[in-house]
Amino acid sequence: MNFRGFTFQIALRILFLIAHIGLFFYLQWQYDLFFIQIVLLLIIIGQAFELAYYQRKLLSETRKFLEAIRYGDLSTRFELAQRGKAFAELEQDFNRLLNIIHQSKVKGDHRDQILQMILENLSLGILLVDEDGKILITNEKCQELLDIPAFKDWKRLAERLPEFDKILGDFDFTGRKLWSRQDDTISEEYFLDLRHLQLAGVNYHLISIGTMRHALEEKEMEAWHRLIRILAHEVMNSVTPVVSLSETLRSMVTENRKPKKPEDLSEEDLADMDEALKTIIRRSKGMLSFVEEYRKLSQLPAPEKSLVAVKELFEEVVHLMRKEAESRKVNLHYRLVQNRLAVKADKKMIEQVLINLIKNAFPALEQTKEAFIELSAELKSEGMVIYVRDNGEGIDPDLMSQIFVPFFTTRKSGTGIGLSLSKNIMKSHQGDLKVQSAPGEGTLFSLCFCED
Repeated sequence: MNFRGFTFQIALRILFLIAHIGLFFYLQWQYDLFFIQIVLLLIIIGQAFELAYYQRKLLSETRKFLEAIRYGDLSTRFELAQRGKAFAELEQDFNRLLNIIHQSKVKGDHRDQILQMILENLSLGILLVDEDGKILITNEKCQELLDIPAFKDWKRLAERLPEFDKILGDFDFTGRKLWSRQDDTISEEYFLDLRHLQLAGVNYHLISIGTMRHALEEKEMEAWHRLIRILAHEVMNSVTPVVSLSETLRSMVTENRKPKKPEDLSEEDLADMDEALKTIIRRSKGMLSFVEEYRKLSQLPAPEKSLVAVKELFEEVVHLMRKEAESRKVNLHYRLVQNRLAVKADKKMIEQVLINLIKNAFPALEQTKEAFIELSAELKSEGMVIYVRDNGEGIDPDLMSQIFVPFFTTRKSGTGIGLSLSKNIMKSHQGDLKVQSAPGEGTLFSLCFCED
């Protein structure tokens, strides 16, 4: 703000006031001029009142400016211009600041509207609660999922959904919890994700709510889309050359859309036709093999479980794969701390999983010195875990989410079926197949069996 003119005006008035006061006392001391002293006294009083009014006008308009900011009344207008140039400049500064604040408020309102639109279009329910238990945000999806109005107080929500409040407790955890809601109107499984925020020294709790059914449907749809892309890619790779070669063969045996006579075909034409037919047969067999692999994946039989000694299982798998491992200069071995470990499983299926994992590890060990594949096992509280570990090149982090997708492979000779088939076998045992890997640090597959 520009106060130079205002400061000059105030200083000028104070100087005139001091000068007249000095003159008043000088005349009173030196001369006995009663009438002139009365006039000077009136002038001094008038100047004092004018200075006070001048100052009060500024304070009044400044107070109006501050109240306009406080109450958000950005349409306030000031009456300073008629008081002179100094006040006119001050009025311009006030108006300029109000305009800046108004523009900032409009931008903030726009951001709030965009945020609200994003919240209302989320497929997740969102709750934001402050440290005093005040609910600051409840989007429409949250109200729909929980069948509640937009409560503003957590206590009201806790009264309506005591089980929901019990699971979240004092918001003293971070991560996900599951909530099974069973009442007269709703029977649903929910997941509750809790995160903690701190802004301007205030703690907030952000709760994301969704149904397990919806989450599983999204995962299933995503898996289908990836599978369809891979299937389309494989089919096109096989069909495209077959169609192209078929058209080539047709052009070789026809002329002007009429079949050629056998004697019109040269030896070179016959050789080209033979090569083309061989390629068509090879691609067709590849397609049949692809379909057969898909059939294996989609028609997995139910496991015939029995108690299988882990040591015996390892010995048989190592014996089966030893020759191939030696030809690739890979040290294939097993290590067991407890020799009496056993697992209830379909022995042939688990053998197939271990063989798939070992075969999958071989290409990753081609550039590794002192390459090894180690089988091991341990009994945990949740069940038996069998490990297959190698010291190969590891798996690219970008590919980790795709390695179990059927027909996904990064190798020209791979079918992309081994890992997905192994995963399905473990699922059929009510277990799971997990992987840990990092580039240059090897890979660890874990066959997790649930305790029966």
